[in-house]
Amino acid sequence: MKIKKHLLTMGAVSAFCCAGLLTANAEEAFDQEAFDLALKALPELAEDLKNPVATKAAPRMKCYVDTPAFDLFTYGYCFSVGNARTTTAVFRVDNVPAGAQILWSNSNCTNNQSTCFVPIRQYQTISVTATVLNPNGTFNQTSATAEYEGFF
Repeated sequence: MKIKKHLLTMGAVSAFCCAGLLTANAEEAFDQEAFDLALKALPELAEDLKNPVATKAAPRMKCYVDTPAFDLFTYGYCFSVGNARTTTAVFRVDNVPAGAQILWSNSNCTNNQSTCFVPIRQYQTISVTATVLNPNGTFNQTSATAEYEGFF
């Protein structure tokens, strides 16, 4: 039993170390020469990539439902199960341009803040939308839905 546990621990540590090595080398796998050749083959794509507006990502919303577990943001939809009758749904807008304003659809949210905290009860679903008013006069809308369930 003790040997089995020891081997399991060593296997987990080895897997963790290997994952770290693979992640560390992922950036080195980019081949600039192959990328340049691909751009030459598709000149219309090359023009789009040179345009700074085209390369910026649009604002996106992500969320998580706060529980004692290790919660992670996910884009567009989040779900969690817990014992607490109420908890907090956390919404965040990414890729907001400098100088932009954020208008939230939920009154619990503070305008111009990229993160919003909304109380959520068991068996409740909350959808929140953010309108991002860009400095150049354009706007984007993004939304996410949080769902919270109980164990019983």
